[in-house]
Amino acid sequence: MPNMAAISSKKADEVTAITFDALTGAAGDGSKAVWRQDTGAAAGLPVGHRATLTMATVWNGPRTARRSIIEFKRPYSTLNTVTSKYEANDSVVARLEFTVPQAVPASEINESVYQFLNALGVSAGLIKLSVAAGFAPQ
Repeated sequence: MPNMAAISSKKADEVTAITFDALTGAAGDGSKAVWRQDTGAAAGLPVGHRATLTMATVWNGPRTARRSIIEFKRPYSTLNTVTSKYEANDSVVARLEFTVPQAVPASEINESVYQFLNALGVSAGLIKLSVAAGFAPQ
């Protein structure tokens, strides 16, 4: 089982580094590991208005596969100039789910997971553009 650690990423400019700080590791099956973008967050932005990343793992119904559920939430907040307080207007939410049958050899599981995640990585500009635009490539 991996140990909890901070996650480094890049902003949309592909240059500026951001960090999702490790808040808490998963306490057991079904509980969430939680990261939050505290490092590099806007000054004065309340913690409830910062981007979060969570991950939980559980068995499927017949207990033949492990499911990994990864969720990202980035609230869209604006500063109210009258009250000088941040207000959450909406959120961008992403969810990624893996189902990994336990009968598949570990080498094939590793290859599948790494190929998929590498395809979505920093070099996958087409996927990023499509998700941001709200349309699949045509």
